[in-house]
Amino acid sequence: MVREVAAKLGNLHGETATSFWRAKASELLDRVVGSGRDRTAASDEVRRFFLAVQREMMAETAAESMPILSA
Repeated sequence: MVREVAAKLGNLHGETATSFWRAKASELLDRVVGSGRDRTAASDEVRRFFLAVQREMMAETAAESMPILSA
């Protein structure tokens, strides 16, 4: 799911990206709370998910900007 969300966000910009993330965060928060976690713990999980998405996006950017070296 991290890669899927990172790929989607990578193609969105501005308010569209913000709206997508807010909707995804709300969906995840509801899902985690629905599984029995308290709201604080659920919020922490959503934050960790967002950090994982950011790391994935940064890794994709780094991979795209690396030159391909040949022997």
